[in-house]
Amino acid sequence: MDLGTYWQYEPQEVMTELHTTVAGLSNEEAAKRLLAGSTKKKEKPQLVKDIILFFSQFKSPLTLLLVAAVILSAFLGETSDVFIILFILLATGIMSFIQELHAGKAVEKLRSIIRTRVKVLRNNKPIDVYTEEITSGDVLLFAAGDMIPADCLLIEGKDLHANEATLTGETYPAEKEPGKVAADTGMSKRSNVLFEGTSIVSGEGKAVAVFTGKDTVFGKISASLSKPAEETAFERGIRKFGFLLMQITIVLAVSILAINIYFGRPLIDSLLFGLALAVGMAPELLPAIMTIAMSAGARRMSAQKVIVKKLSSIQNLGEINLFCSDKTGTLTEGVLKISSIVGIDGKENAVIKQLAFLNAKFETGFANPMDDALRVMENVSAEGYTKTDEIPYDFIRKRLSVCVQKGDQHQLIIKGAINNIVAVCDKALMADGSVIPIADQKNKINELYAKFSSEGFRTIGVCYKTSNEQRPLTKEDEKEMTFAGFVLLFDPPKQGVIEVITALKKNGVELKVITGDNKLVAAYIAEKIGMKNVVVIAGTEINKMSPEALVRKVETANVFAEIEPQQKENIVKALRKAGHTVAYMGDGINDVAAINAADVGISINNAVDVAKEAADVVLLERDLAVLNAGIMEGRRTFLNTIKYVYTSVKLSMD
Repeated sequence: MDLGTYWQYEPQEVMTELHTTVAGLSNEEAAKRLLAGSTKKKEKPQLVKDIILFFSQFKSPLTLLLVAAVILSAFLGETSDVFIILFILLATGIMSFIQELHAGKAVEKLRSIIRTRVKVLRNNKPIDVYTEEITSGDVLLFAAGDMIPADCLLIEGKDLHANEATLTGETYPAEKEPGKVAADTGMSKRSNVLFEGTSIVSGEGKAVAVFTGKDTVFGKISASLSKPAEETAFERGIRKFGFLLMQITIVLAVSILAINIYFGRPLIDSLLFGLALAVGMAPELLPAIMTIAMSAGARRMSAQKVIVKKLSSIQNLGEINLFCSDKTGTLTEGVLKISSIVGIDGKENAVIKQLAFLNAKFETGFANPMDDALRVMENVSAEGYTKTDEIPYDFIRKRLSVCVQKGDQHQLIIKGAINNIVAVCDKALMADGSVIPIADQKNKINELYAKFSSEGFRTIGVCYKTSNEQRPLTKEDEKEMTFAGFVLLFDPPKQGVIEVITALKKNGVELKVITGDNKLVAAYIAEKIGMKNVVVIAGTEINKMSPEALVRKVETANVFAEIEPQQKENIVKALRKAGHTVAYMGDGINDVAAINAADVGISINNAVDVAKEAADVVLLERDLAVLNAGIMEGRRTFLNTIKYVYTSVKLSMD
């Protein structure tokens, strides 16, 4: 069997070739394969890596200037100058090497805090292991929010969708299902394959890992197209400053040498004078000072529960003048509370309460605060009910369907966004228990929805239908439903958030809210947290704008509501094109594209794996006060570096 085209085979054939089963590998076999795989990797020994790191300290233009000075002094026989300059050069290199080595280890230690895990079957039991502990033949279990750690062949799947934008560039999630496809099927059409580096958007599934590490599609692309991280504005400025100073030094040294020779000065004295000028103008400690400042900043920030995954992110953080954030959990408490569950008459309704409870009780997809709140309601029970099927929530349908059975009666219960619920309903439940065509009640439903939203409630709809027969549930069954009523949830503003927003504004950082909630709720919360002159733009309006128009509009708006994941990314890119340095904070699957697009991507420790992987900075606490401290730390690091550059140049000129 050619595993290079494993998607053309049935899962059982591939598992046989990999010497594994649906029960997964044993712990012993997995350990053996991991050990065998590690011996195949041609990684450099740590000593070699350290040596390379040491010599990399001498590649900057300023350091090369000193190297040239050492060589010239040795050529001229000026032993004392050779030792003096060499001492300065080595002292600088060693200091920078020690600091960078220490910073690298510190960052690795901090990264270990946010290492991602995946659920895997070992000895037929599901356990959580780190992604780097996955080996070929492992059987993995996936749910919404999980990141794929290997190239896998799907064994089982239910309503499974994966975000493959990192590989295929496709905006919408790819639907995945078990089976086999032709050997020559393009990567974006391999519906039975999950690729490393992608993520699960919705549904659940089981897959066998075929390739890991450098053997995956993502690994091969990374190896062939690997390149240094893009320079930040600060790093680019420091590099240009180094080249400028080197050019000025060379021009001055050569000019003075030529003038001295023209006036008949001794050649050796003239060369030494030019050499002294070159040495004097080089701020040789600049690389070390930068590393020291950033390393110290990273340690101070870690003490404040801010994990910096990349040292240069500290400087980036200090540059931002716009902070974009979701609403829930960042500006609000993030703990939804049930206010009430009402029918079309706007009054509490026990029947709708029971329906909403059953839907939340039996759903097994993406964990969310809404279902957590519904599950702990009083005076409701799931006694006598059994779950028969489910269609998990996804970002396209914006609905969650659960089918339950009690006695001979089967009931399909759906909850989700109001518009998406109404779209699948043709009837409405009245307060007296009667059912009438929904067309007669649509205006009233819309009026109640607007009223609840303007009062700050997050409002979702509930619908249902009953049947006497049981059959597999599909998305086509989400039709001809009966609209039952509304679930009103409230998420109060976080304590102290108004003071932090005021502090951010005082420090020159404006807040823009980007949320999937409707316009009225978003505007209500924005006013509650102290935002002035609230201007809201909805996702439907953005869809009608050209990229150029969006760049102009994002300047005036400070709240973006009813936003889709792709639109979040477009908003961040538009803000950057408008000349802003943007930080974006998010923790969900739908935030990943925006996190990647921002100058500084920020996530939190309990975010989904893919969001933490994408972020430059991870907060161990979801607290904007911590973020504000991080911004000030970045500016302090920047100022310390600039002070040294200024002092060095001033002393050189003196």
